[in-house]
Amino acid sequence: MPELCLFVADISLRRAVVEQLKLAVLGTVRENAGISIEALAASAEIVIFETGLLDKKTTKIIRDFYNREASEKKSVIFLLGENTANGIEDIITESFSLPLRLGHLLARVQFYLQVGPRLRGEPFVFGPYRLEPQAKQVVVEQTGAVIRLTEKEASLLTYLGQSEQPISREELLAAIWGYDGRIDTHTLETHIYRLRRKLDPEEKGLNTIVSEQGAYSLNRTSSVA
Repeated sequence: MPELCLFVADISLRRAVVEQLKLAVLGTVRENAGISIEALAASAEIVIFETGLLDKKTTKIIRDFYNREASEKKSVIFLLGENTANGIEDIITESFSLPLRLGHLLARVQFYLQVGPRLRGEPFVFGPYRLEPQAKQVVVEQTGAVIRLTEKEASLLTYLGQSEQPISREELLAAIWGYDGRIDTHTLETHIYRLRRKLDPEEKGLNTIVSEQGAYSLNRTSSVA
């Protein structure tokens, strides 16, 4: 199972996060009580820090952790308090304000464990396109034309590509954005609209992303005329 490392000074917060991570069975959870930060970060797939603990030594360890060989790079998630990220903003995967919404954190951890590896994975074909997740781009197989994607767009297509069955709006909002699917937001619909325009700019009716009864899937059979 994946290993999650928790480095948080606030005991109550740490216990709450550990409890929720264990209940979600997302992996083996290790926490900082009585363990050095070097030992915690040595093999973890995700490290969660409380920003107030970022002294010079910790910052160096985090940078060493981040700057491993590309094939070994891990995700780092910070819990942000009142302090800044201490000059390492460029390597923060994602930040959270306090007080923490545990459901949001859990959704993002799940995303990086389940979708993150796919974003570093092999390209896959759907319809006339080849999605290259790591490069954040789609290639039109017939012409070689490249369509650049944002991180969220690449994540969304990658997540849809993992299943041949439609994926609900609620699952997509939770997995990609960490949102509760019951909230009133048009974030998903906006991204779907923009992706459709990018993939079919001449409006040839390819219907690359299929919507049906509040769920979405990739059209794997459409073709470019």
